This record gives sequence, C-alpha cells and structure tokens, in this order.
Amino acid sequence: MKSAVSRVVAAVSVVVALGASAACGGSGDDDAGKSANPTKSAKPHASEGSSKLEKAALTAADVKGYKVEKAEEAEKGEKPDGSAAPPAGKPSRAECGPLAAMLGGGGGTGAGTGAPKKAKSHVSRILTAADDKDSTTTDVGLSSYAGTDAKKAVADLRTALRSKKCAAFRVGEQRYLGVRSLSAPDKGDEAVSYKLAHRRGEYVTRESVTVVRSGSTLAVFSASNLYDPEGVQRDKDAEKDGMDGSGTPTADQDPKVNPKIVEAQLDKI
Repeated sequence: MKSAVSRVVAAVSVVVALGASAACGGSGDDDAGKSANPTKSAKPHASEGSSKLEKAALTAADVKGYKVEKAEEAEKGEKPDGSAAPPAGKPSRAECGPLAAMLGGGGGTGAGTGAPKKAKSHVSRILTAADDKDSTTTDVGLSSYAGTDAKKAVADLRTALRSKKCAAFRVGEQRYLGVRSLSAPDKGDEAVSYKLAHRRGEYVTRESVTVVRSGSTLAVFSASNLYDPEGVQRDKDAEKDGMDGSGTPTADQDPKVNPKIVEAQLDKI
C-alpha cells in the first residue's frame, strides 16, 4: 500500500515546471391508443440515463494494471490523491469556469461525484495504477446531455483556452495557473486537451485533462500527480543509499492521460 505521502503524490507537479469547463394533449380513442404503447412517447428518466452510464463506466476488467473505484467509494477512506476538494465559488472570470469544472472527471475539482452543470446524468471512476511507482491518479467521468449542451460544453472549453485571461484564474479561494492547450486525441466527434495547476498547501497539483465528445455524451479524463519537494529529496537520499525511492514525481514530470484508458472507455460508450 502506498504511504500517505505517496498517495498525496498521486495528484500533480510544480509551478516552476509550468512556467508560471411528451406528453401530448388529447382525449378519447387517441389517448387510449397512446397508452397502449407508452414507450414510444415517454421521455427517458434521468435514472435511465444514469443506468446506461453505469454500464458504460470502466471496471478493473476493462483496464489491466489499474484499480478502479467509484468516486464515492474512494472518498469513504483516504482519496487516492490524498486531498480534499477546494472550496466552491464563482470563477473570477466567467469564461474560465469550464476549465475547472472538468477536473475530477467533470464532477467538480477534486470531488468527482457531483454532476456537471446542465448534465442529465453523470458517473465517475477513479483509477490508480497497481504499480506503486506510477503515482498518477486518473479521474474518468461520463456525462450525458440534452440537445446541443454537450457541443456547447466543448465550445466553452475552446473559448476559455483561446482567452489569454484564462492563463490564470480563481474559483472561490482556489487559484489555477499555467493553463495551456495540449494536443488532443483524434477520438469521438471532437476532443479537447489542456493542462493547469493549483496549490494544495505546501504542494502543487498539476492536472492534464482530455475531454472527448461522442454525440451527446462527454467522456472526461483528468490525470493528476503532485509535486512534493520533500518526497523528491527522500527519493534522492534513498537512491544514494542504494535503495528504491517511492517514485515521487519531480518538477519536470507532467501527469499524462494513459491512451489505453481513453481507448477502453470510448469502446464502452
């Protein structure tokens, strides 16, 4: 089992490395005919959408080498990243809000369990590598939307990434910085990738996010690790003594979304 510090290290990296989101009316025979086959006109309930997403959510059998937990299960004990969600609040710049909203698999920064704004249903999974040397935690979220809301969510992300004002912004008391676009995978109907960082006490968490839209469903992959200066020094000391360290990410080690996690999840949507 990973040590407490090792778990904390499963969240991100350092600021220096960075360089500084029908019923139809009628009566009589018409109504009788409709009630005889109600499934044609009935709208699906949110619970039905959640059920479909639950079936599509990743399991340990889908991605070998990873422990897969529901977000709420992970939060019963210590979270894999050893952290708590930062305080909620409005973004300092409204157009930057979507960037933070996609963290934690699109369930809110570090939370993982809350449904994104305008999503009809949402499920999350937290993946941690079975190998203690890999300190990256990956939150994977699936959200279903109505109409064109999924397209708008991706468009809002693109707008935020194009805005120089979103290179650094706040949400409540949490400050995000080092926002940059990353090369997105050629998957789904469209995809967006980016990275950012935020402080957690003496540590700096860095996250790499990939959002893939498939029709009205968004698959959000948020990989994170954490820069722990003391942990890095302990690893160096252990190496000098001829022992293995805990694999603490150094300042130049960005978290990466594993392509096989993306492939496995999209194959189930």
